Order: sequence, then C-alpha cells, then structure tokens
Amino acid sequence: MEKSSHRASAGTGLKVFFTIVCFSLSIKGFSADGQSYKEFIEWIEKKPPEIEVSNQGTLLTIDDKDDILNALIPSPAWEYYIFADMEMTVVPKGYYPSPPSWGRGSQEGILDENGVLVGFTGGGFPFPKVVENDPLAGQKVVWNMLWRPGQHDFDMPMTTWLRSENGKLDRKMEFTGVSSTYARGEKCLVEGYEEVKSKRIMEFRSPRDMAGAKDMSISYVDHYRENSGWVYMPSQRKPRRTLASERTSELMGMDLIREDMNGFSGKIYENDWDYLGKRKVLATMNVKDNPEAGGPHLWVPHKTRWEVRDAHVVLINPKDSDHPYMARIVLIDSETYWTLWMFGFDRKDEMLLRMNQHYLKYSESYALETPQQAPFVEQDYSKNVGSFVFLHLGESDINAKKPHGTVTHCYTRKREFSSARARQFYSLRNMVSGRR
Repeated sequence: MEKSSHRASAGTGLKVFFTIVCFSLSIKGFSADGQSYKEFIEWIEKKPPEIEVSNQGTLLTIDDKDDILNALIPSPAWEYYIFADMEMTVVPKGYYPSPPSWGRGSQEGILDENGVLVGFTGGGFPFPKVVENDPLAGQKVVWNMLWRPGQHDFDMPMTTWLRSENGKLDRKMEFTGVSSTYARGEKCLVEGYEEVKSKRIMEFRSPRDMAGAKDMSISYVDHYRENSGWVYMPSQRKPRRTLASERTSELMGMDLIREDMNGFSGKIYENDWDYLGKRKVLATMNVKDNPEAGGPHLWVPHKTRWEVRDAHVVLINPKDSDHPYMARIVLIDSETYWTLWMFGFDRKDEMLLRMNQHYLKYSESYALETPQQAPFVEQDYSKNVGSFVFLHLGESDINAKKPHGTVTHCYTRKREFSSARARQFYSLRNMVSGRR
C-alpha cells in the first residue's frame, strides 16, 4: 500500500510539475502548436528542405506533415492548414512578368530619415533591387508592395463567410469593391488630383441590415498625409468621416483590421522595421479557381493549387504601446511583391492574434482557366488578359483569440476609368446618392 501510495503521489507530483512547466512556457511566449512569436522566429531561421515537384503537380496530404508541410507552411498557421483530409497540389514555380511598360520612365525611390518614400509618383517599383544587408531593406520591400502593378484598377465583387469554430456560419456578406490608381508616374488619372495615390469604394448589397452601406478611402502620394475615409450607412442618411485611430479597428465586422489589408497598409513612420531575409514558403500563387473552404473550421483554402515561393520576411514593430500588435510579420513574394502571408502577435502575451493568407491568379491565366462568377453579377474576364498582373481571388482572415475566421472569394475584373468617369464615380456626393 505504501509503494502504491508513493507511486500515486509521485505521479501527481509529475502532473503538477508538467502543468507548471507548460504554464511557464506559455507565459514566456511558447506554445505547443507553433503560434507564439518566438516559435515563429525559430521557424523562419530554419532552412526548409528541397522538394521535387512534377510538371503535373505533386499532391501533399497529412502524411507529408513532418517532412514537408511543417517546413513550408508558417508555424502559426499549422493548426488551421494541416488537417486530416487536406489536399494541396504543388506545381512548379511559375514566372509572372510585370506589364511591358512597367518601370520605364519612372524614377528611383528615395527614403527620408523616417523610411518614408518621397518624390515618387508610380509607374514602376520604387526599389527594383533590394539588398539583404541594407538597413532599410524592410521598408523598401513594403514600399514595392504598396506600389506594385495591379494594386488597383478593378471591379471586385466579393462574397464573404464569417464562421466560428467547427464551421458554424455566423454571417454571409456580399459587396463590391472598385479601386483606381491615380498616381501613374508621369501623369495622373484625373488632372488636378496629383496629390492622390488611389481611391477605393466598397458597397454592400447583403445582408439586409448592411445593404447600401458604403466605405470610401482615399490614399495620398504624400505618405505623411492621413488617408481620407468615409463610411455611409443608409439608416444614418449621411456619411461619417473615419478617423486615423480606426486603422486598428475591425473592418465591417470581419476578422481583420484596416491596417491588415494587403498584409500591411499602415504608416511606415509609425513602426520600427527589421528585414529577416528570404524564406521559402507555400503560397496560393496562381490558383485555378476560387478555392473551396477546408480545415476543421472551414477557414482555409482546400484542394487548390500551390507553389513554393521565395518570400521576403519583414518584421514590423508598432511604436505605439496601445497598438494591438506587439509585432507583425509579413511574407512578401520576392518577384511580384504580393503579400502571401501576414501574422500579427498580441501585445499582451506574444501569441498569434490575427493572420491572413491570400489567393491570387495571374491575369494571363484567364486565357485558359476561367474562375467562377460572383453569384450576383456576371463579369467579362477576357478583359484581364494582357494586363500582366496578379488579381486577388480571395483570402483567409483568422482571429486566433476569438477564435473566428473570415473567408472571402473575390471575382476580379480589370477596369480602367476615364478621367471624367473617375471624377464622377468617386465623388462623395455620388457615393451617398448612388448616382454613378
């Protein structure tokens, strides 16, 4: 009896010991599923294995978890992207040239003492070559992302599903985004608006309580100038101007904040920057169609096409102690400068707070593969061919702390406005009246 009692006591002691250890590790920023900031940094520093990819595509499943998936899917995403019946078709890395005129006649970018791009008006990448040992490499990568070709000039009908755990549908939304580039290098889309970089309007058609709601944003060439933004709700009968502080609030109830758009759309000078080098990563770079939802909560793309891409890894640390993120890490494609993955870590415990991952399709692929149409409008996708840019087919946005996920399908068509049409379409008066 004494031995049995002693063993029971020892077992209880071990359980208490391991509980304390696990709790201690959690407090220090470690977790069992790779979602701590420290574990992600360790993942970034590990060199991934080379994998053989056939011309027809190599199918990866849960059986490839230890050898391949853990090494090529960022560690904070393991919990969502690696699951029992998963299927990833990995194809050879593609080559996706920019528009033939891209970069011709555009000036080289110059950064001021705060890392802000000055005197640049578009038409090419501000920094065609990024050197890894450059102390400003992180800012230069993000500036290339913010000025990349295909960033604007589209009609984008969208369907969004907001789901809680186990795939429970909480809300479905339908809306359309229209965006235009004003700053185009040697000329501006609308004469007299040379200070404007781009304009964007989002208009909701469902659910019923949001039908007719609009969100308009104007960004400026002068990065020190705060974006202009207005939100219009039909029930309020007049637009409300958005504040700079709302950049860290969730966008229209979805699982991302305004600063999360494109991976990072905040202010360069409000953050500290570190370039962490390049890292190979799996990405939905040129998907065939809008991917179906998968994973235990239906938050991630499933049975779609992936590539192993070389990505710039940039660490962004907000200077404001009230910012919800202690750190943000973005992985940006080194060829096209599209954001592939973004991870924001909670200031309270250095654990994953939010993440997003983007689904892209190259415009020239539309000649052979036509993705699905939006359920509420039909678009002529043939207009995309000849653009030589990537188009957004959707994204997964996950709030790890709720936990909750938002999956969006985009049905994107390239669209160029005339000067007169842009002037009318993006006017605040017409935004409210609906006369466009």
